[in-house]
Amino acid sequence: MNFTILHQLVDKRGKLISKGAYSKRTKAITHRVWHHSLTKKDLGGSDAASFAGYHVNTLGWPGIGYTFVIEPKNVINTPNGKRARIVYTNDIDRRTYHVGIAISSL
Repeated sequence: MNFTILHQLVDKRGKLISKGAYSKRTKAITHRVWHHSLTKKDLGGSDAASFAGYHVNTLGWPGIGYTFVIEPKNVINTPNGKRARIVYTNDIDRRTYHVGIAISSL
């Protein structure tokens, strides 16, 4: 399935705070890493924009460290019922810090 046709997907690539860019992958993707923020869904700051601000302003990263952020507090009506908004934040071909760190520690 092509994820870009999901009704709950919101494309925010290039629209979140950043101070640089992530490099392109040089190797094929062989693993998927699922990471969660461990934040409560109704807690302020539990969204893509806040994560991006934290990653850039506090950690000094080039941008948000995730490719996708699921925002359960932001529900979208879809033809298949209510679904949590999925924010597309980085191109899949980028080596974001969360993925780069997680893969290198396997």
